[in-house]
Amino acid sequence: MITHCRQAIEETLPWLSSFGADPTGGMTRLLYLPEWLETQQQFKKRMAASGLETRFDEVGNLYGRLNGTEYPQEVILSGSHIDTVVNGGNLDGQFGALAAWLAIDWLKTQYGAPLRTVEWWRWQKKKAAASRMSSGAVKISLGWRILTTCGISVMPKEIVCRCNEGLRIYSSERPANSASGY
Repeated sequence: MITHCRQAIEETLPWLSSFGADPTGGMTRLLYLPEWLETQQQFKKRMAASGLETRFDEVGNLYGRLNGTEYPQEVILSGSHIDTVVNGGNLDGQFGALAAWLAIDWLKTQYGAPLRTVEWWRWQKKKAAASRMSSGAVKISLGWRILTTCGISVMPKEIVCRCNEGLRIYSSERPANSASGY
């Protein structure tokens, strides 16, 4: 598994790092901006091609699901974020997201469908101030002030709606006890 995952990471990390790549080094994928949206859509395509059921929730979190055969209601989550700070490193967040997806894909290939549902989850970056809007920790009006202070002048709702048909800013809450592990 280690050799397979290492090779898969070496092949896919440059692809993922190309979205929002900065010519001076690093990359910039700020939440809801075009580079982030493109990364979301491309990651979704790759996961769907690998056999995962994909979906976005109301705030733009991306999920890739492999349904369990015996206990489908029990969900094991794995993943990370793919948005970055300005000129962020190519291992920050996206490495965890990529590794989680590749591990799920490897397990599916080696062992078939899991007993419990396995879900890959790409969430809004927990450290970035702008992402507080999607977490519900900051009101949209305050979040908008944070974004404009950072020099972002596009209305978040307009950007979020490009992520998925009908996507709107709501809540990304999961029902209580909807995941067995994380």
